[in-house]
Formats: sequence, C-alpha cells, structure tokens
Amino acid sequence: MGRFPFGIPNSWYQVCYSDELARGEVKTVHYLDRDIVLFRGHNGQAGALEPYCPHLGAHFGHGGKVEGDNLACPFHSWQFNGAGTCVHIPYTDKIPSKAKAGAYPVLERNGIIFVWYHDQGLEPHFEIPTIPYWGDPAWTSSYEKYSWIVKTHPQEIMENAIDWPHFNFVHLMDPPKDRSNSFHGPMFKWQIGTKKEVQTMGVTDSFTIEAENWGLGFDWLKYTGMFTTMIVAGLTPIDTETTQIHFGVIGAKDGRSEEETRALLKAYMDDQSLAIQQDFQIWEHKGFQVRPSLCEADGPIGEYRKWTKQFYSRDWSEAVAAA
Repeated sequence: MGRFPFGIPNSWYQVCYSDELARGEVKTVHYLDRDIVLFRGHNGQAGALEPYCPHLGAHFGHGGKVEGDNLACPFHSWQFNGAGTCVHIPYTDKIPSKAKAGAYPVLERNGIIFVWYHDQGLEPHFEIPTIPYWGDPAWTSSYEKYSWIVKTHPQEIMENAIDWPHFNFVHLMDPPKDRSNSFHGPMFKWQIGTKKEVQTMGVTDSFTIEAENWGLGFDWLKYTGMFTTMIVAGLTPIDTETTQIHFGVIGAKDGRSEEETRALLKAYMDDQSLAIQQDFQIWEHKGFQVRPSLCEADGPIGEYRKWTKQFYSRDWSEAVAAA
C-alpha cells in the first residue's frame, strides 16, 4: 500500500498557470499518474484530453496541433473539441459515433488552469472560487511563482494547516494565538495570529494568516503583517506518493507602482516560500498514522480527517482494514 492509504483524491487540480498556455499551443503535463494533453483554441478556451487518439492511438501531445478551436491528431488530423468529441475528419463526412477522446472538465480561474479528477468519472460537485484581490488594480497583476516536487500526499500537506503546535517547532513562529477553524462542505477555513523572524530581511514580523482550503488540491492564504500578500497554492499529485506544489504570491501595492511593489516585496515573498520548505524533510520521511496518539493540545486533526473522506470514492480507513 505504500506510505499513504488514500489514492488520488477527487478534486480540482492546477495543471498550469493561464499565462503558460498560449492560444494555439499544445502542452503535455504528467499529473494524476498519467499524461494530460492541454491545448488552447484560438477562441481562448482551454481543453484537457487524455493522451491517445481513439482512432488509432497516436499521442495528441507529440505532434498534435490546434486547428481553429480544436485539437488535431498528428496521425490522420482528426479534430477533437474540448469535450473530446470528434468534430471533423478531413477525408470523410461520416464521423463514427464512438470517435470520442477522454476529456477532463476544465476550470480557468484566478490566472490558473484546473482540471477535475474523479476516479469514477463523476462530474464536479464544487468549483474553485474567485480568490480575493486577483485582478484588483490595487494588487500586483501576476504571480511571483515558486514550485517544488515533494514525496508526499496533498492530504498530508493540508493537515499542517490545523496542526497548531508545529508552527512553533518547525516554522519557529510564536505559538499561534487567536486561532480558529471551521468546515463547510468542500471547504475549510482557518486563521491564526503569530510572529516570526523574516529570514530574508532580518526583522521580526507580527502577522495574521487567514486561509481557505478547497478540496484537497487548492488553497489560498492571506498574510497581513509588514505587508499584505496572498499566497495561492495548488497541490497537484504526480502519482499517489508525489505532489507538485505550485505557489503563487501577489501583494498589495499600497499606492506604489507594480515594479516598486515587486522589488520591495520580493524578500518578503521569498521568506514565505522558505516557510513551506521547512516542512519538506518531515513530509518526505513520515509515515501516515491511521490512529494517531493525539494529546489534548493538538489541533483538530481528527475533525480534519473526517472532512477529507468526502474526496474519496472509498473510505481510506476501510482500505487500510482490508489490506
């Protein structure tokens, strides 16, 4: 079974930033233990297909081209739309009824392209919301981007949000005060107040973090302290034990120009990226405890784990019992 009993959760996952997929471009990414072929039609709409053409099996990502708003196979130029439906065959007017490629629901929001994964092929039951301040002219207009590949699972990463004691011992923050959390369907929100040394600036910052986690693949965190920033994080499984963390940060301009704000906030944003890296060694070597020995002062880990079970087709605790 490996270190984690979960499998890949049913959720929305970031596959790229919007500015990384141009009109007319085809791009192959490897997530969710498979290739996914992304394309953007000339109408601006993004699509995501399974890699192999249902005709004779050519890989769309190796020589496939955008024709109009569709993706054309490199082998015989059959064209498929974003829903995977074959809409044109250049050498016949009769399109076979079974000529349909596997397709993923796509959501483009907050400057990010998401695909929906469900291990039984069910449609999305929630959406990623528009995050506060994205597109607000008083904030920077694009992300300062960070990315890491870590040998861990999205459920383990999100569990850190309500593991209050670790903020002190791992991140060297003051024990969080004014902390709160609540669970609402596919979302949970949390908030803490604390302070820490900003390693990249050599100063101490008192700040609050307000956050929302949506599904097991996306969250945002608003830091309010020396500066005001918003971290937008995508947690995308590469396979069942490896996750790519996409970490984009925007900041409030506070009357400054875009260039001034970026230059001023770069060290502050870099420190925020260092904070998550402090967890990597633990995540990569820990083993999931199905029945952890928790003490009274631990965060609401049990409540969090009950919340996560909605994102799996099978209760992972039952999978452990059956193993």
